[in-house]
Amino acid sequence: MLLTSTTKELLKRRGLYPFHATVLEQKGQSVLILGFSGRGKTTAFLSPLRSGYRYLSDDHPFFRVHGTCVEILPCPLKINVTDQTVSFFPELRDASPSVLHAGVPKRFFYAEDLYPWPIGQSCESSVILFPEVVNSPHSCLEPLSKKLALEMILPHLLLVYEAAVARREFQTLVRLVEQTDCYRLHFGRDFMDLPWLVTPLWEERHARRDH
Repeated sequence: MLLTSTTKELLKRRGLYPFHATVLEQKGQSVLILGFSGRGKTTAFLSPLRSGYRYLSDDHPFFRVHGTCVEILPCPLKINVTDQTVSFFPELRDASPSVLHAGVPKRFFYAEDLYPWPIGQSCESSVILFPEVVNSPHSCLEPLSKKLALEMILPHLLLVYEAAVARREFQTLVRLVEQTDCYRLHFGRDFMDLPWLVTPLWEERHARRDH
């Protein structure tokens, strides 16, 4: 289902805020990936997805205050991919036209047509990644301060027309960033191995919470 601008505005008034990101879920914790075109966002999203992470959204997830934390809600629409991204993953290269559909300017598919695991559930925000492609054989992570992460996420919010709604949205976003571990992902040529870099982040976070 495609959400209209009017619908999004009504949802914001009810405390549901959309923003431009891809997001995955694993064992009740989310990995948000934010980046403009050419930064490797979709490739960074597909690598964990094909490894067993569950799909929440490729484009416009929602966040809201839920109890003492901010949670991410799924919005599982189609997944848009460029021809270059298709070339990286064998299941996309070999997909039939009935699975990998023609589109303009990108092609698209639905997660359930390629990956057998279910769609992810609403969950607490745990990790945010800001990818940028680097000419290196190996990817690495750079921890980001909360202030810098907030500055980097703001351009990915959708336009808000009412001052009171915008103020509540910003306050919720600040809470989201405060509760989340934020990293710049220097995304090298080992993109197939990205889950091995990302999974320890939420495992470490879970261990900290248990203690």
